[in-house]
Amino acid sequence: MRSSILFSTILAFLLVTASYAFAVDHSGTVLETASGGGYTYIKVKEGKNVFWAAGPTTQVKKGAVVNFSEQVWMPNFKSQALNRTFDKILFVSEIRPGAGKAVKPAPKKQVQAKQVKKVKQTKQAKKPRIAERYTVEQIFDKGEDLKGHLVQVQGKVVKVSEGIMGRNWVHVVDGTGIEGGNKLIFTSPSDTAAVGDQVMAQGILETEKDFGYGYFYPIIVEDSVFAK
Repeated sequence: MRSSILFSTILAFLLVTASYAFAVDHSGTVLETASGGGYTYIKVKEGKNVFWAAGPTTQVKKGAVVNFSEQVWMPNFKSQALNRTFDKILFVSEIRPGAGKAVKPAPKKQVQAKQVKKVKQTKQAKKPRIAERYTVEQIFDKGEDLKGHLVQVQGKVVKVSEGIMGRNWVHVVDGTGIEGGNKLIFTSPSDTAAVGDQVMAQGILETEKDFGYGYFYPIIVEDSVFAK
C-alpha cells in the first residue's frame, strides 16, 4: 500500500516537472487587463506579437512587464465571467513581474468574494440527466456553455495515467479540432480504459479547473465512465 502511494506521488511529481521542462517562457508588456471568475486576463505585447493570457487572480497594471510560462493554448475560449470570447488565449499557472518575483496577490477578501461567486455559479449550473453527445471540437468551442453538463464523446484512447491524485486520467481524441483543442481529458476515481480502446466516454464537464501543482485545465471532464 505504501509503495503504491509513494509511486503515485513520484509519478505526479515527474509529470509536473516534465510539463515545466518543456514549457515555453514568455515576457511582454501588459496592454490591457481584466479580472473575473477567479482569474486575471492580460493582453500582452511580446516583440511584434500581441495575444491574451490568463492566470490565477493577481494584481497587475497596464504598462507592467510580466513573465509567464506556457501551459495550454485555448482556441475560441468563452469566459462566462467576462461575457467575452477570445479567438485564442494562453492559460498559465502564474503571472510574474519582469524582475522574476511573484506578483502581489489580490487582497484576500477580494479573492474570497470571487471564489464564493464561482461556487454559486457552479451550484446554479444544471446537470441534465440525459447525456449530451458532442465531438471534441464542439466541446472546446462551446466551453463555458457546457459547464456542469453531462457530456459524451466517442473516440480513441491515446494516453492513460492511473492513480494520480486519486484519479485515472484518460486522454481521448476523435479526429476533430485543431492542435491545442483536439484532445479531451476525462478523469475518474474508479473507471478506466486502455490505450487504443475505442470508447464512449461520459462525464461532467468542468472549466478552469485548478488542481494545484501545475495541474490547470481550462476544460476537463470529471466523474467519468467508459464503455467500449
